[in-house]
Order: sequence, then structure tokens, then C-alpha cells
Amino acid sequence: MTAKNMNLTAERPDVLRIKRIYGIWYGIVLGLGFGIFCWGLDSYVLSNYHGMYPWLKFGIGAILCMTIGGLTGWVSARRGKPIYALLLWLVVAWSFAWLTINLPLVIVPNTLTFLEPQLIGLLDYTYFDDFGSRVTVANIWIAIFVGLAGLLQIPMSDSAIFSTSFFGKAGPMVVAVILMSIGGSIVDNGLVNEPLRSSTVAVDNTIQFVIDNRGKEVDKAESRRMHAGAFRAIDGSVTQERELIVSGYDGLLGEINVLVRFERDWVECQVVYNQPISCKVVKTAQ
Repeated sequence: MTAKNMNLTAERPDVLRIKRIYGIWYGIVLGLGFGIFCWGLDSYVLSNYHGMYPWLKFGIGAILCMTIGGLTGWVSARRGKPIYALLLWLVVAWSFAWLTINLPLVIVPNTLTFLEPQLIGLLDYTYFDDFGSRVTVANIWIAIFVGLAGLLQIPMSDSAIFSTSFFGKAGPMVVAVILMSIGGSIVDNGLVNEPLRSSTVAVDNTIQFVIDNRGKEVDKAESRRMHAGAFRAIDGSVTQERELIVSGYDGLLGEINVLVRFERDWVECQVVYNQPISCKVVKTAQ
């Protein structure tokens, strides 16, 4: 097939429709990939450490990113120019960056108080001025990988839609997921998710240590290492059944409060750089 015939084929209405549909799926897969690596792995860890609604963050984030991605992929395919696609995806990068900070610190806590009215008055999520710089840092990292995926969308898609093999058609989406795995992992581990997650894991590990060693002689050094003393004053409230959620933090995300719902009481624990310091009963569970 000559270059002229290929160009004519590419401009056929049915081919244009296929390109736009492919663009939608490209964007959806890209958004899902970002959601998995930015919030999915975080949710998986929290689900293993008694997190409260651990998959909520991933669910909301993935739906939003897939919707934004699908729409952007479709518009980019309609324009059909790599430079336009790049500009559109850079706007998407900013929206993803905004979500990396605002989803865990604004959207999720507001959703949780709707789902669990008992949390009203117990969550103190403050949006500090410094968080704006975190959005900027997130945008820089995400823009690199989302921008590259956007720049590659049109040339990769044009070859993929004419491919006769599954791998040829799926190749561009695989590339997009790989790029999102890098960008999503960087912002997951470097900005907000990691300190909140690590504090929750630290408290849950200490709770399990307290439960496992009740009535036993425990080495004092091991007890100090596990910070079991933080639960000494509220030992009677500690039960195997529990749910944990971050209830507050300072501007540097170094001092974090973790709220624990036991069978009878709500307990809040102060955690400083992943070390539980003290816990107190703040409410009786209903």
C-alpha cells in the first residue's frame, strides 16, 4: 500500500471512529494505571492492616482518573496531532497532581464522614499552605510521564489500529501503564500517602503486639521497640476487632494522629515519625 493510499485509508470515517474509540480506551487504561500505582497499592497495604474503608481512596481516584483520561484520549484522537495531545495531557497531569494531594486530605475524609457519621468531629484534616508546594512537586513528576504518554498517543495509536495482532493493538496501552507505574509510584512514596500509611501500619503493628503478648512475660527492650507503652493507659479498650484511619497531622506530616475504632471505644494515638507515643479514648463506639 502506498503512502497516499494509507493516508486516504486513515481519513475514512470508519477508521476515524476506530481511532477515537481507541483513544478513549487508551485514556481509560492510562488513568487506571495511574490509579493503581498511586492509590491501589496503598489501599492494598491498608486493607492488610485494618484500615477503615481501605479501598475507598483507590475507588474514587481510579474512577476520576479513568473518566478524565478517557475524555482526554478521545479529544486527542479527534485532533489527531501529537502536539495537541501533549498539551491536553499536560493539563491532565495537573489534575492528577491535584488529586494526589486533595484526594486523601480533602475528598476521602469528607466522603468518610458521610459514610460513617460517627467520625464527625473526630477527623481534623487541615489543608496547610505548604501542601500547595506538594501539588507542584507532584505536577512536575507526573507531567514527565503523562506528557510522554500523551506525546506518544497519536503515533502509537495510528499503528496499533491497523495491527492484526493482540499485542500490536495492546502495545500502546502497555507503554502507558508502564509510564504510569513509574509516575504513580513516585508520588505515592514521596508526598502524602506514604507517611499516612506508615503511621497507620505502625499503630496496627503495636496493637497486634499488645494483643499477642497479653498475660505473657515480655522482654522490656522488645516492648520499648514496639512502643507498647503507648497503649498502657487504654489497654482495656484494645480488641482484636479494629479499624484504623488517620485523624489528623501537622504541616510536615511528621506528627500524625491515628484513630482506632475498637469494639467498645474510639481511641486516638499520637504518632511521631512512625513511632506511637501515646493513646487516649476519645469516644465510646456505638
